[in-house]
Amino acid sequence: MVEGYLVTYPAFALIFLTLFLYVKNRIDAKSAYQSKELEPSYFKTYQGKAPHYVETSRQTLKNQFELPVIFYFYILLLMNFETISILELILCWLFSISRYLHAYIRLSSNHVPYRAMIFTFGVFIICILSIDILITISI
Repeated sequence: MVEGYLVTYPAFALIFLTLFLYVKNRIDAKSAYQSKELEPSYFKTYQGKAPHYVETSRQTLKNQFELPVIFYFYILLLMNFETISILELILCWLFSISRYLHAYIRLSSNHVPYRAMIFTFGVFIICILSIDILITISI
């Protein structure tokens, strides 16, 4: 058993990834706008033609508000316990690392089979964490 607060570290790691992606998204949008690859009207509804790198950056940021939302909920649950298991802490770190890998693949090669494999791994981690937390709270 380890101290429950330790789960905040993988959570903050994921938060830092999200903040980095906000900055990257802003830099990419500004670059596309300044090079006239993006019309000013695009920013009203985020619809229309945008360069691939802008869309990729936006989608990578949006991904941080899908599966990770469940992870953050689990972090809040785990923080209510004084101690957590090493397994829970490892699962939290593995999920956080999987999101970094997913974002890296998306922003670099965007090789879909690798990205899908990493995403599936993250879902698997969330499933294991779900079962573990259900068992923990029902004991």
